[in-house]
Amino acid sequence: MSVKTLYFDCFSGISGDMTIGALLDVGLDFDFLKTELDKLPIDGFDVRLSRVERASISAAKFDVLTTDDVGHSHNHSHKHDHDDAHAHGHEGHSHRRASQIMDMIRGSRLSAPVRKRAVEIFEKLAISEGQVHQMPPEDVEFHEVGAVDSIVDIVGAAIGLESIGVDRFLCSPINIGGGFIHCQHGVYPVPAPATASLLAHAPIYSRHVEAELVTPTGAAILAATIDRFGPMDGFRIDTVGYGAGSKSFDNFPNCLRLFRGTEDERPASDPRAFDSSASDLSASDLSDGVVVIEANIDDMSAENLAYAAEKLIEVGALDVLTIPVLMKKGRPGHLLQVIAPTGLEDDMSRTMFEETTTIGVRMRPTSRRVLDRETVQVSTPGGPVSVKVSSFRGKIVNVSPEYEDCARLARSSGRPFKDVQAEALKLYLERKQTGESNENG
Repeated sequence: MSVKTLYFDCFSGISGDMTIGALLDVGLDFDFLKTELDKLPIDGFDVRLSRVERASISAAKFDVLTTDDVGHSHNHSHKHDHDDAHAHGHEGHSHRRASQIMDMIRGSRLSAPVRKRAVEIFEKLAISEGQVHQMPPEDVEFHEVGAVDSIVDIVGAAIGLESIGVDRFLCSPINIGGGFIHCQHGVYPVPAPATASLLAHAPIYSRHVEAELVTPTGAAILAATIDRFGPMDGFRIDTVGYGAGSKSFDNFPNCLRLFRGTEDERPASDPRAFDSSASDLSASDLSDGVVVIEANIDDMSAENLAYAAEKLIEVGALDVLTIPVLMKKGRPGHLLQVIAPTGLEDDMSRTMFEETTTIGVRMRPTSRRVLDRETVQVSTPGGPVSVKVSSFRGKIVNVSPEYEDCARLARSSGRPFKDVQAEALKLYLERKQTGESNENG
């Protein structure tokens, strides 16, 4: 059996803008990315996609443009991420605390999986900066402009990683570059302190250039995403994408390369076999081990239960059900049922205790069988719509346009929701039919 996989080839390091550029080059739709980024409750930024050459290799260049109080646009792709985070005590600048940024992401209109992934990346970044400055991660502060830049890079990466349609993330050894860098607090060797913390346990090397090749944001994306480091062994390439970095070297392509394809499953006896306990359990037509956690609740409002369900999804639940039940003495209540990957029992039960009125939960291990899934974008006259495609052993069995995208277009155009949904489905089927005709002819 093969698994849809994205392989990070970090021969020239990684940064946030390089990640998004490579994701765009490997299939992420730029209009879809912009539409999703518009769901962030922040102003004063725009994004740009261009083609550039790095040592004669054509690559996608993603830039975040911010606007200051004077109204001038600034491109912040050339700054170092570690210039933006610091401890308390600096005057004369506007700052955002990491806790405020993560709360803002959690409260945005982004989908729950994107919010969860973005918060995980930002948590990795805040923890590493907190270790450098000996302070709690939630108290780490970012310069206002740098915060916007980092938020867009991290959320943009989360959007791309969630929508690219793969189930496993692998990575090569990482070229960190070399030399020294000038930061707000002084001159430091490469990798910068926060970056070094984030690269713990990852295979690294230094070659070819005396420059910083890995930024804290890039390292945080890897720390929160990669399932396994190693060579592309048994990997079949479908698409290759290049994301350009800001620096340009004469004879060395400063790019992140992404390979999108499939990887063969290995027998458990193979020492190179993938450790499924560390992976997303969402993509296999085999049975996966999961745990069901549930509680009976009779003293909470529907709104409070809905909020608890959203928090459970954020911390990793695969599904949350709220089922009306009749309890003892005929009292109406709800059964709150959570399905989660094995290993998240503590996180799930803690969230249930914190966000509900229950005083006890029940747990039982079970298994599930799920379809292979991918997300593709179609371009409707009103804008891009994501379409979820599910298949069983290579045969497509379910196609569903994303509700939030269809609802957004219906509201903006005044058209009936069902018409927008039908149009998106029709466009997907036409595209699929055209692709099959090209393959056969």
